[in-house]
Amino acid sequence: MIALTHAPHDLVVGTTDGIDVRFAGVEFKDAPNYAGASAGKPSIHVHFSGVRGEETMSRDIRYERELEEWWKQRKAAGSERSEDPPQMPGVAVFEELTTVVSDDIGTEYQWSGGKSAGTRMEWDALRVYTPAPPAEAQMLRLEFSVGGELTGEYCEFSLSNPISADG
Repeated sequence: MIALTHAPHDLVVGTTDGIDVRFAGVEFKDAPNYAGASAGKPSIHVHFSGVRGEETMSRDIRYERELEEWWKQRKAAGSERSEDPPQMPGVAVFEELTTVVSDDIGTEYQWSGGKSAGTRMEWDALRVYTPAPPAEAQMLRLEFSVGGELTGEYCEFSLSNPISADG
């Protein structure tokens, strides 16, 4: 069983490009197909969400205009158009946020993949790390950095199985 033992009171773990980013959860499950060589292996999934406000709404509106213009240009040029659509505004925000994963027994965790979204209601990201914590680990720690600089915020989890009321 996993239990959160420490986190920032508001769960904001960093600010990147003017947007506050919250820790939104952690789970242990197999890595998804887009995790490359780690696909299907036990992993740690770390979830984030961007704090919605005037800035995210402004970026959403600008993105919708850029996307509409891209579609118009694509239609005019034909479907062979090779230019990529504009990047969702949340992607740039989440790209700057990284996580250092550690535990009490010194397991080496590696970033294995992830995904980000950032328009309208979806300002969220997933980062996948392998391996999943070994059974011997009692504590998992997530430290966060923006642009390579630690934010000073972290989350810790107890990984131990609680003793049941029956003994």
